[in-house]
Amino acid sequence: MSKLAAFLKPSPAGKTKEVRLARFTDENGEIVPFVIKSIAPEESEKIAKKCRDKKGNLDKTEYGNQLIVACMVEPDLRDEELCKFYGVMDPNMVPGRMFSIGEKNVISDAIMEINDFGMEQEKLDEAKNS
Repeated sequence: MSKLAAFLKPSPAGKTKEVRLARFTDENGEIVPFVIKSIAPEESEKIAKKCRDKKGNLDKTEYGNQLIVACMVEPDLRDEELCKFYGVMDPNMVPGRMFSIGEKNVISDAIMEINDFGMEQEKLDEAKNS
């Protein structure tokens, strides 16, 4: 096996994970999980590009909201009924209306984890220490 074979790996986009927030329950009081997925780096880059101003500065809040919408499988934050309930036409505004600050942080942290954000720094630190 050549060394090249070690690098012939598909992107891990599409992995899913459940996230439970205590406030979101069904009629029996059971927590209904949110389902998030990992996305391809290209999709993240497209989102980031849309969230930059003319000077190239990233609007981190808008990027975070769009990333949540892109990674949320269940519920689909683009759903017309969901948007209507939260009084918005733009699905990217749903996270700011649907979640408390703490809940949004939990969802964002789970999205960062499933998409391996921060992994590079961990690996860099490991390499420096070896």
